[in-house]
Amino acid sequence: MGKRHVIISCVLLISAVPGPALPRDAVQRTLSRIDWSAVRQDQERAGATTHDAVRKFLDSAPEGLGDVKLPVLILGGAGDWGAPRFRGQGTAYVVIYTLERAKLSILGSSSKLIAPGDLALEHEPSAFELIGDGADYSFTRYQAAYTLRLACDDPLKDEHCTDPQYLTNAANSLIVAGGRP
Repeated sequence: MGKRHVIISCVLLISAVPGPALPRDAVQRTLSRIDWSAVRQDQERAGATTHDAVRKFLDSAPEGLGDVKLPVLILGGAGDWGAPRFRGQGTAYVVIYTLERAKLSILGSSSKLIAPGDLALEHEPSAFELIGDGADYSFTRYQAAYTLRLACDDPLKDEHCTDPQYLTNAANSLIVAGGRP
């Protein structure tokens, strides 16, 4: 066999042998670009009407508020929500309100996942979704992701957990109480 045939045979053999598996495109996490000008406009529009709720929240000395790099939303509408518990951690936070026979959490995050093109969602995301012990209401505002999570003592009978309007109204009452660029 000539030298040329050996080279051709080697090339064919190399091309036929499977090489190491190449990694598929990985899911990547990136930070959203928060629309701070829209945040400031909403704060100016709200003015004095939200002052008491924000002051009450700030007086509770929320742990980690100064480190949160997205708008921190709290309940600002009518209702005796009481002082919430708060925990911030840079690009995410949680505010928890204890209600009668229920717990309402506001979760905020400025990070988002970018999936490779061949990764598909199993279902279309929706604002309201029933979960095991209550309901979630998810939305974006200022380019950040938020979820209101309501957990009820009796999630199948409590109208707060079964009627989407309760969480819709709560989402519409949210006001900015902190966060920084």
